[in-house]
Amino acid sequence: MKKMAEIIATAFYVGYAPIVPATFGAALGALAYWFLMPPSRGIAVIVTAALILLAIVTSGKAEEKYGKDGRRIVIDEVAGMFVSLCFIPKSWPFFLASFLAFRVFDVLKPFPANRLQRLPGGWGVTADDVFAGIYTNVLIRICLAARGM
Repeated sequence: MKKMAEIIATAFYVGYAPIVPATFGAALGALAYWFLMPPSRGIAVIVTAALILLAIVTSGKAEEKYGKDGRRIVIDEVAGMFVSLCFIPKSWPFFLASFLAFRVFDVLKPFPANRLQRLPGGWGVTADDVFAGIYTNVLIRICLAARGM
């Protein structure tokens, strides 16, 4: 079970990227959403919620090996990107904008994301990225509304 948690928490070892593993994790999340998510809104919600739960469980277990929110743990970025992209039109400009905005929010951690990171175990690892995803999703939706979309 520990090995499986490690594989999932590192997003199949993407977390071992020598530089900016979180960025590679977010990129994997965007690509996975693009290629694997069917157009059904219901399925998007179910898959995103399941991924968040999987991130909480596996990142909490992976902390035993990598330490508190270790840099190798990137499943939280994958989950955060899924939140960022939920119900966003499947178009590369929107996906690119979502990816860039997510990384900015993930790094800056505006309130309450900065406080959520203090939660214990996988909750703390994942919650700040989920909120970065929410901020991103809202920002992209505002941009879409401004464009009349």
